[in-house]
Amino acid sequence: MERIGYGEHISNAVENMPYECVIQTEDIAKKLAAEFELPYDKAKVLTNVKLKRMADKGEIERVQRGVYCHIKQTVFGKVTPSIDEIVIKTLKIQDDKRIGYESGASLLNRLGLSTLLPRDIEITTNRYGAKLPEGCRIVTCKPAVTVTDENWKLLQFIDLVSELPNAHIDAENPEQLLRQYAKKQQLDTLMLMFTARKYYSPKVLIPLIDLFMEVEYEVTSG
Repeated sequence: MERIGYGEHISNAVENMPYECVIQTEDIAKKLAAEFELPYDKAKVLTNVKLKRMADKGEIERVQRGVYCHIKQTVFGKVTPSIDEIVIKTLKIQDDKRIGYESGASLLNRLGLSTLLPRDIEITTNRYGAKLPEGCRIVTCKPAVTVTDENWKLLQFIDLVSELPNAHIDAENPEQLLRQYAKKQQLDTLMLMFTARKYYSPKVLIPLIDLFMEVEYEVTSG
């Protein structure tokens, strides 16, 4: 069977991606480079050109540089996934690896710590300097240390605890909710302490210690 060309390979890769998936130049270029044994830089140029042509033809939608999404044609016109959701995915995951996590008021609301509904969604990410599309309701923050698959849940929880004193909290027992969340996420208390001590200020470490020492004190004193 005759081998398909670069352009057809890229088209097939895009078509085989689910509607809600983010189409990123970097991801497709890496697959193209592997399939045809090309230098990555060349594969990226080829991918950029092909995706731009597809967008110009209305086959996909350009979200921002290097990021595209699928289009559905309906009786009401073309429909695309939520731009905010697409951008958030690019800030959380890159090359199938974790690079960011939700933080701030939107996370506090989602976990039931606050009833305040923020206008913007805060994402702490290694790509905190990325240029975002106009009109998107996303704010990026720089992490205390590079986010990885191994540490993101620890960093997210420490950030949560550090935000409590200055956040709008109206839950009846926020400390209990946080402890329950830590248990649900299977967070190791010692690893939380170690991570906070290594990458955060003492102002963050002390409330974290208090959060878990309170339970230890209740158990031993009971």
